[in-house]
Amino acid sequence: MNPTALMTSGDARRIILETIQALRSGDMPATTGMAIAANMKVLNDSVQVEINAVKTAILAKDKGHDFGRIVGLGQRLLANYEEQK
Repeated sequence: MNPTALMTSGDARRIILETIQALRSGDMPATTGMAIAANMKVLNDSVQVEINAVKTAILAKDKGHDFGRIVGLGQRLLANYEEQK
């Protein structure tokens, strides 16, 4: 997979599956698979933090505290292109 095509969580899941297949077939060294897995864990942790923040905002709103609109959940780009700066 082309790393610049990594823009969505679906792309990240595809890399995980491709990694598993490459490890099973012997096309990828285990150390490379472990490095990919570690990076995917960090990405997953980041997504979980975003979800937890939204849950907290929703619960707080139910109690009368308003942190503002919840926008952009899951829309954060994973890739960084020159025009994004």
